[in-house]
Amino acid sequence: MESTFFSGKRPWSKIKDQILSQYMPAYLSKVAKLGKPIILIDAFAGPAKFDDGSAGSPLIICHAAEKHVKGRYQAIFVNSQQDHHDKLSYVLSSFIEQNKVVALHGTADELLTKVRDVLDDHTVFLYLDPFGLKGCEFSIIEPFLQRNRTYSTEIVVNLNIPTMHRLASRHAVSAGRSEVAQIRAFHNQLTMVLGGNYWKDVLLADSIEPEKKADLVMAMYRDKILSIREPRAYSGSCPVREKVHSSIKYYVTFFSRHQDAMLLMNDAMCTAYHQRMYESWTEGTLFEDSNWQDIRDLQKLEEIVINSVSEASRKKSRLELWVDIVQKNFMQFTSSEYRKAIRKLVKENNLAFDDVRGTGKLNNDIRLYIP
Repeated sequence: MESTFFSGKRPWSKIKDQILSQYMPAYLSKVAKLGKPIILIDAFAGPAKFDDGSAGSPLIICHAAEKHVKGRYQAIFVNSQQDHHDKLSYVLSSFIEQNKVVALHGTADELLTKVRDVLDDHTVFLYLDPFGLKGCEFSIIEPFLQRNRTYSTEIVVNLNIPTMHRLASRHAVSAGRSEVAQIRAFHNQLTMVLGGNYWKDVLLADSIEPEKKADLVMAMYRDKILSIREPRAYSGSCPVREKVHSSIKYYVTFFSRHQDAMLLMNDAMCTAYHQRMYESWTEGTLFEDSNWQDIRDLQKLEEIVINSVSEASRKKSRLELWVDIVQKNFMQFTSSEYRKAIRKLVKENNLAFDDVRGTGKLNNDIRLYIP
């Protein structure tokens, strides 16, 4: 790992950490109602705090847990590097002394193998954010995907896209070196991480742009995991880049059995990504202090709503319709934008609704239809 990696939060790290910061409070508030012991795992924790003082993922997780599930959680943070383990142990010393946090020096696969053998009915949040791809092998997360469906299990995996392209070694394969030992080892590692060799038809193709390749592979990766969790499993991904039109550094991908997680992640990822892209676009301009939400054009969302209502075989509730829209348009719009679009369409008589609750107000239970 680069020695300067934790000197200060990189732009792409800000996106990843903002997603985590927005998701954890809402997630913990919901799972607290289950009444089960909560295990929070960060298998590539880092030193917990950047050299510039900004919080890393362990601190983000701990602060959210203390606020929303205090006394009801155990956080486990793992580092393979001794210096990161030592710094994390120092930064989180008060949590460790109170037995709220366990800091381990070891590898992700060692920890996760041990943890999954002792899990009972625990609510589990698993966060995997390696520097490259090692430690994210499919076989490591598969047992968590196969947990009893009555138990809550959330997984967030950050996959490094430049590393993915490097391991694919397209140019070496095109030059006829696919059987070279190193290239075969690279391909085997990529297959182990993605859970199959389906990536080859995409990453080794000459006719597909690199960014499109990453998008396609991540879609297949999500399908691979959803095939284990079906029925009723949800997943989505957020690209992470420094600024508009720069190359993608990571894809943050989540997996959950509950639609609420999808809706929460949709909002967190949409906000983190579009806010960062807007900030990079306006930096150093007269619009630097403006709000990214002020320029959002919701006409497309309004069209999607009208089409979705028109195509539905029955009157769907506002919530049901939103779930459908998010699944087809993940990370494109936030829930507040959706509610705003509904209000506008109703006000303009482009939509009507059955007032199921009899409140005379718009809510998640209203049944929408075209007047």
